[in-house]
Order: sequence, then structure tokens, then C-alpha cells
Amino acid sequence: MAEELRLGIGGPFHRVERAARLEPLHRQLVVATGVAWAPLIVLAAIESLVGRNEPLLRDLSIHARLLIALPLFLVAERVLDHSCRVTVARLFEEGFIGDAQRPRMLAILRAVERWRDSRWPETVLLAGAVVAGIGALSGWTAPAGVIHGVSQSRYSVVRVWYALVSLPLSQFIFGRVLFRWGLWIRVLCGLARVPLRLVPWHADRRGGIGFLKIPSFSYCAIVLFAVSSTLCAGWSTKILHEGATIEMFRPLFYAFVLFGAVLAFAPLLAFVPQLIGARLRGRREFGALVTAYGRAFGERWLGGDRPGLLGTPDIQSLSDLSSSYRENVDGMMPFLFTARDAVALFVASQLPAIPLLLTQLPAREVLSRILRLVSGGIPG
Repeated sequence: MAEELRLGIGGPFHRVERAARLEPLHRQLVVATGVAWAPLIVLAAIESLVGRNEPLLRDLSIHARLLIALPLFLVAERVLDHSCRVTVARLFEEGFIGDAQRPRMLAILRAVERWRDSRWPETVLLAGAVVAGIGALSGWTAPAGVIHGVSQSRYSVVRVWYALVSLPLSQFIFGRVLFRWGLWIRVLCGLARVPLRLVPWHADRRGGIGFLKIPSFSYCAIVLFAVSSTLCAGWSTKILHEGATIEMFRPLFYAFVLFGAVLAFAPLLAFVPQLIGARLRGRREFGALVTAYGRAFGERWLGGDRPGLLGTPDIQSLSDLSSSYRENVDGMMPFLFTARDAVALFVASQLPAIPLLLTQLPAREVLSRILRLVSGGIPG
């Protein structure tokens, strides 16, 4: 199908997955966990039998990265693939892309697919992930996470496996997640320059294209939850083993949440000019309709002999027109997202912080903060 966009397929790594029959999501989740996390536990158990203690596995962020974040990244890719495919299909099926603009939109989709299928982006991501793992093993960077325990050997089998297999795999998948999101941003930026056939009186009060926010919200909510889980697990490790306090991480955490909101919703701001233009056009065109109907209503019912009003639909039609103008046209929003969407994204990124809060705050206060989150408030 020419109008279809698939961001979850393509690239050399996908071809490897297909050759290995790992395309089903459940197989990817099992293999990723089995390769990245399970060997660490087995190797640590073997080392403990010979009297070696590996402090690396006391770092909670490692377990969160491999058991929570890595699987969620794989899920997020499938969510992005499905939501973007449906969104692009709706643009064509519901007539927002006119016949004159169809070749231009198809050219944007084909350009994005060429980037998706190129071997260079994923090759660079994989090389960077491997270099980062080697750097962690050799001591150029922190060994992993935040734990600073002293191992009997920098090159223990646990650390070698983590640095050369687990860490590169998780970082590569995370890099691919960001790359595919960048492809969707490219689609949105190109689409924003295409004159869309917006409907100013559409019930969604966004010209009918309110569904464009679905990939932004669903995908970024999963990614933010995954990254937040790793961050909070690392900070919990610092609190438990190094005596840190939760107040030390508050500014960084809120900066992360703000960055996530910008990453999710900033691309949608490209549609503000078209939405404002559609609102002005709707006020003019629909306003003219309301005026013409109101004038005809007055001439029929308010002048000369007045026929019986009982049972006539004219008054109801006048009321419906007025309500449509007030709620849909005059109330049309210049943004595709709402404050409620931002709060929901904030809540998704805050949920992994609950265990972190429980390490230092009473359960009653944690519950109070959760209730403020659910009600749309910002915790203090």
C-alpha cells in the first residue's frame, strides 16, 4: 500500500531478526532477557561458589535496565509502528491529504523509509554501543550504573558479559528507539508543510487531526517510564549504599520529565500555524452560515404573521448551529495536545519513583503524592 508507513521494520538488525525468526514480540522479549540478564545471574552464582563476590549486581539500575527498560523499548517500537501506520492511513482515508498534495506526502514517506532501511544509522548505533561497553570494561567510564563496590577482578566473567553483551544490547535498542522516533518527527515536520484539508468545525476541536498526537503520547509514555525506571533504580542504589537523599535527585528528575515532555510534544507545535489558519477560516465561513440562518429565521418567525412554533425544528437547528460554532469553531485549539496529556505523561514518568519515595518517606505521604498526581497536581 503506497500510503502505508512502517517504522518498526527495516534496517539490518530487523533483517537479522527475521532470519532468526525473532519477529514476534514475545520471542524478542524472551531472547533479550535471556541474553542480557539471565547469564549475569548464572555467572554470579558460579563465581559465588568459588568465593568471589561481584558487587556489580547490587546496582539496582542494572536489573531495571535489563528487566524493565529493555523489554519496554521493544514494546515501544511495536507501539510506534502500529500507531504511526494507523495515523498515516487515517490522513489519506479521511481526506486530509488532497489529491494535489498526495505525491508530495508520498515523497516524504519514501524518504523516511530510505532512512529506515539504510544500514548506516544502525551500524553507527551498534558501534557506539560496543565502544561504550568496552569503555565501561576498561575503566574509561563508570563500570555500569552507580555502584562503586570493589570487585576482586575488573575482568570478572560477570563484568565482561555485562560490558560486552548486556550493556551494548540495551544501549543499541535504546538508540534505535530514539532513531525511529526521529523518523516520525521527520514525518510530522514534512506533514506540517503540506496544506492539510482541515475541518474547522470538527468535534475534536483540532481540525480533525487530533489523532496525530497518539504516537507522541503512547510511545513517549512507554519510553519515559522505561528510562525513569532505570534512573530511579540507580538513585535507589545510591540511597541504600551511599547514604544519598532523595532531595539530591529532585532537580535532575524534573529536568528529565521536562525534556521528555518536550521530546513528545514539541514536534506537534509545527501544526500550530495550520490550526490557527483553520480556526480563522472556520470563524469566517461557519460564522457566515450562522448569520445567514439567523437572518432567515428572523424573517420567517419574527416578522409579520407568525405561524405556530409548536413542533418546528427551526429553533433546535438554530440552537445546534450556535452550539457548534461556540464549542467547535470558536473553541478550536491551536495545539494538538492538551494540559491533560502533559499531566498524563508526567504521571507515567513519575510512577517508577514510588519505590524510591518509599525508601525515605512514610507510606501515607507517598499515597498523598500519588493522589495529587492522579488528580492532576504536581507533587511538592
